[in-house]
Formats: sequence, structure tokens, C-alpha cells
Amino acid sequence: MRLSTLGTVIGIAVGHELKGYGGVSLNFNDTNAGYSIQVDGDKWFESPADYSPGGWRKPLILNAKSISYGSGTDKNMGNYNSVSAQHLADGADWMLEATIKVFTEQSFVAFTSCYPKGAMNLQGAWSVDEVISAFPAFSIGSSTKNYLGWAGIQLLGTAVSKWADFAGGEQAGIPVLVHDQNLRSVMIGPYDNFLTSVHASRNGTSGTKIFAAGIKGSISVIPENFCHTTLMGFGQGVNSTLVSFGDQLLKRSGKERVDAKKDFVLSQLGYWTDHGGYYYQTHPNFSNAEDALLAVKADAKNRSIPIQYFQWDDWWYYQYEGDTGGLMEWQPYPNVFPSGMTKWLDMPLSLYVAEYNRYNIYVNDYKFAFDDKTNHSLPVDKQFYLDMFKNGTDIGMKMFEQDFLSGINEYTSLTNNDTHTGDDWLNAMGDAAKELGVSLQYCMMQPIHTLKSTEVYQVTNGRASRDAVGVPSFHLVLGMSGMLPYSTGIWPSADNVWTSAVEGTQTRAPPLYTNIIALLVGGPYGPSDEVGKLNKTTIMQTCRDDGLLLRADKPVTMVESAFRTGFVDAKPPAVWSAYSEIDGYRWGYIVGLDLSVDHPLLSSDINDFKNSTYRVFSYLSSEGMKQTTEMNAGTPFMIPACPEPGTQPPQLGHGYHVAAPLLNGGWYFLGEVGKIVSASTVRVKSVASDAATLTLQMEGVSNEVVQIGFIKPSSTSTSFFSCPTPTCSLKSCPVTIACSLSQCSCK
Repeated sequence: MRLSTLGTVIGIAVGHELKGYGGVSLNFNDTNAGYSIQVDGDKWFESPADYSPGGWRKPLILNAKSISYGSGTDKNMGNYNSVSAQHLADGADWMLEATIKVFTEQSFVAFTSCYPKGAMNLQGAWSVDEVISAFPAFSIGSSTKNYLGWAGIQLLGTAVSKWADFAGGEQAGIPVLVHDQNLRSVMIGPYDNFLTSVHASRNGTSGTKIFAAGIKGSISVIPENFCHTTLMGFGQGVNSTLVSFGDQLLKRSGKERVDAKKDFVLSQLGYWTDHGGYYYQTHPNFSNAEDALLAVKADAKNRSIPIQYFQWDDWWYYQYEGDTGGLMEWQPYPNVFPSGMTKWLDMPLSLYVAEYNRYNIYVNDYKFAFDDKTNHSLPVDKQFYLDMFKNGTDIGMKMFEQDFLSGINEYTSLTNNDTHTGDDWLNAMGDAAKELGVSLQYCMMQPIHTLKSTEVYQVTNGRASRDAVGVPSFHLVLGMSGMLPYSTGIWPSADNVWTSAVEGTQTRAPPLYTNIIALLVGGPYGPSDEVGKLNKTTIMQTCRDDGLLLRADKPVTMVESAFRTGFVDAKPPAVWSAYSEIDGYRWGYIVGLDLSVDHPLLSSDINDFKNSTYRVFSYLSSEGMKQTTEMNAGTPFMIPACPEPGTQPPQLGHGYHVAAPLLNGGWYFLGEVGKIVSASTVRVKSVASDAATLTLQMEGVSNEVVQIGFIKPSSTSTSFFSCPTPTCSLKSCPVTIACSLSQCSCK
């Protein structure tokens, strides 16, 4: 046996080449178990010459006789070629079996570490930012590529940086997407054991910076036969490579992507009371929160603002010294809700818990894991959540929000001291929620929780920005931070919004653009104004008359050209897009924030857009649909510069534009007038056209007036037509609008 230095691959004379799909190949060195990965013949990754898969705990010794090559079939990723090697710790107190699989039908490479004997006595001065076993590990110090890394509380640390500067740890990026200027991309992230995974960085003995993936260094015991896999996915384009990676995680668990139209909270207009909301932890001019919320409900009803549910945040139930002290009892304070845990509001609800105190009233009746140093605990008992959620559903709970995931992960040992407690907790919650038909929101989540959501079927959305307080620059991250939740099949959330600028003694930036972002990001949409300040004009731009949200089919994510434009200094401009797809056509929704210069956008630049020719209008312009500009594969649409105005209260420079595709016969259907998502599939069910006729199948509430804008063949002028939906007893009443070159009709 010899020391495994994971050295540079010298050539096929000392190893083997494993060919994969899409130009991906791996060279393995039989002498020292080193490896390199090529993409279309270019070397992208190479293991360091002075490092062992043992991470930073102890060196491992390669058993050269154990190296074996093989092939097989994975039920999700198909056929593969593989190489395996066994490494022993000094003294043989634990061993590592390392296997690399290069897939031949999809562009993936999997690195799996297995511990047949487990690993004991690992406790030491090791942090969550270090690794137990570094597999894979790559030298990155001389790389000229960029990486997009997801990190931090609410994913707020998400950023593009230079790959050579990767700092390691939970705050630096897990997962990461490495890309070149041509947007050839490689996604690297855990395939399992998400809550105990980490990407680490350290300088090798030669001074070269090393990237390493594996299990957190804080884990004290690894059980027998424990295995962990890091997956690398290769592709062209940042968005498509990321989504392909997420698809594999979902295939592994069997979870389907969340259809927002089928989820109550994601599909309906709500009223929210979380941090930033007017009635968060306070109720000016009311004796208690119960009276305040009843007044909000009455005011909305009187003005035909169709709120369909209420969210209660952290302020109503018994905690020990606030959120971080943890839950003591899931019952309301009598001075907050005098009517108690009853149906006094008579509305569907979204309810909440932050952390769990060590001495809560439930610890003797259910199974909990404990951290006695911080006096925190976690329920790892499905029955606890069955009973808790039953209490919630009895009064109308539709969604449960688990908050402070980052605090539990960072400031307690509960989810990072062993390989199972975190999974036991979130699985128990998810299983109970599934049994009772409750959806889940993850809040203050970190990227590892976003990845974990692929295994918890009831998680429908997660927060991807900070709380809606203070300077609104937090919105700038959403186009990138929200890409990870979208890839994993859930919807990112932008928190509550105000619909009026002045409320009480507080003043905020003009609210329309924050409402646009909140709707387009895709999570729950919930105004949070004081009584009498809900702005009906703003709110009704998001929904039908019955509160059913008119959403896009996907959340806004960064456009491909932004990564290319910002490659040199690793600062992509905030240009995002979403779409609705109807009968093979895609309507695009484009956001620009704090742009210092005009940003040229071609239809071919936007990964979301399938069609080649569009007419684009500015939603926020006084002209609206009346003024349109052509965009195609050769003619860019110039997104106007929108620098931060420097006014008080602070606000972002912003623009919002809608792109309508050229239809058969030369028509453009610009969409529904006065709706942020003008061609939502919630409203528009079918679009058909020829040279003489445009026909739309639409749905609405009984007697709801729908106004559309469209452009006739061989014209650039916009025409408008209004049509009431028929009187009917159905929740959604169908209506057909047919336009000829001379007139429109509806039935």
C-alpha cells in the first residue's frame, strides 16, 4: 500500500479513461488514485497532487490492489462506467471505499464515499465548514472560471464569484455551479445527506487552493455502511444545467415539481403578518391582534378585496424569550387572541413555529432530540406533528411554516453532530403533513434545506430573500437565489409586501414594483398593510376577482446573457425573466433592477423563450400596451438603464417589461390589460390564430370583465377589447373571445 496523494493524472499508461455522455470523460491514475475531468477535450477539474480523500482529519493509505473498474446501470441516470478504490486510515480504525461513476446516457459524474466499518471517535476541533472525507477534491487556484454559489440565511449569500477565490464552508456555496464565459456549466452538489454535507476549501502543501466536498467535520460518528454521494452535472447554459441537476434529485426521491395552481396558499391571495407586516408583533389602535385581524378581514370584504387566507407569524403562541428561545406551547397568548385556538377568524390559515425549547410542555409525551448546551430540542416523532397539525387544521390551517432553519443549523448541534437527526426531524414533519394534506414552507432556510426539500413531498416553497424591512436592496438577490428552489421543484418566496407607501408613521418606496417582484418570484403573495391601506388597484393586478392569483409558469430567474455580460468582473446585472406557456407559445416577463447602462436583450439570449420574434411593452410606462418594440434573434430589445434613484425612502431602480410572441397568421396577443402576468395560464387556456382570426379560450369569475390587448397582422398598433365572462355557477366560467381583422366578439 502507498500514500494516496490523489496526484495529477500522467496518462493512460498509468490509468484509464472513462468516457461519458456529452463530451465528458474522466482519467483515473492507478498509481495514486488521482483523477481529472475533461469537457470536450478541455481539462476542467483535476485532483490535487498533495491531498488525501481523508480530508483534514488524517491521511488515508491507498490499497492499490483494491482498484477495480466496472460498469452498471442506475435506475435514474442510466448506464455508467466506474472505478473504485479502497483507502485505509492510519491504524485501520476506519476505511473509505471511493467510487466514481461516469454516466454514458446523461452528462453526470458521481463520487461516492462509503464507510463499511463506519468511523468512530471523530469528535474534535472540527467545524461545520471542514470535511471528514474529501471526495471529490480539486485544485482550483489557477482557474479562470466563475462560479454561482448559493449560501447564507434565506439564501442571501448567493453570488457569482471567481472560482479561484472559493472560500469554502456553508457561507461560501453549497451547491456551486462553475461556468466559463461561453456558459459551459458544471453543477456540483450533494446527491444525498444534504443536511450534513459541506463544500470546503484549504490550501494544499504546495500552496494551491483546494476545493473538497464531503460530510461536515462536526459529525462525531459515522455509522457502518454509511455512504455519501456528490454529483456533478454538465451542460450548456447556467439555467438548464441547474434544472437538470435538480431533476436528478427529484427523480431520486420520486417527488414531482410543485404545481402552484394546485396548492391553496400558492394559488390564492393572502394577508400576511410576518416581519415587515404592519401588524407584526403589534396592533396600533386595537386592544389585541384578534381585533386587528378581524378589522382587516371586514375592511377587505367591504371593498371587495378577495383575501382568501391569513398568515399568523411568531407573535401569537407561547415561546421562551422570543423565536430563538423556542416554542413552549403551541397555543395563543390570551391577550393576543382572547378567543384562543378556535375558528374566531373563520378563514383558512398559514401557521408557524420557529425553534423548539428544551423544556417545552411536549418533551415527555413525544420523542425529541436535545441540545442541553443551548436548551434547544427538535421533535423527531411523526406523532408530535400529527397532533400539532391536527390542532391547526381544526381551525383552518392550510400551510405550516417552519422558520429559523438556519438558527437551528448554525447555533445548535442538533443537525450537524450526527448523520440522522436533521433528517429524522424534517422527515417526521413531512410525513405528518402529507398524511393531513398540509403544505410546508421552509423559512430562514439555507441551501442545504433547499436541497432537502426534494425529499419532503409537502414542501411547496421556501424563502429566498431577507425579511421585507429596511432598504429594499435585498430584492437584488432574488433572481439568482430563487434559481436553486426552482431547480429543486419548489417556489422561492419574497416575503410580505405593502401595497400603500405610507402607513401609520412609516413610509416605504413606491410599492407597485415590490408587488410585481413578489408575484413573479412565485411563492406566497401576501399584502400586509394596516386596516384601510390595502390598495385595491395594486392588489387586483395580481389576481382574478375571486383572489385566484394570475401567476407565471415559473419564477423569475437570471437570464443567460447576464452571466455572460458580467463574466469578467463576476458581477452579472440583475436582469431576470419568467414565462407563461400556452399552446407552444411563451409569453415572457422581464425584470431589470439597478441597471447602470441599457442592457441589450435578444430573444435567443433568454433561455426561457422558445419563440424567435416578440413585441415588448413596458408595464410601468404610461403608454403600457399602446407602445411596443420588436425583439428577435437579430434585433435586441434595450432594457433601459434604471440606476438607483437615491431618493428617500430608499428604492431600487426598476423596470418591468412583457414580451408577447408572434402567433400564427401574424397576430400578437399582448395579454390581459392591467394584470402583471398578462397571459397567465390561470386565465388563458388556449390561443389559436390564422391570417384572418385570433381565438382565445379564457376563464374568469361569473360576470368578471376581461380586457385584452392585441396587434393585428401587418400592424404595429395595439387594439383593445373588453368582454364579460358569462353568468354561471361554476368557480371558473369559460369565455371565448374571437377577433377578426375588423371586430371582436365574445361568448
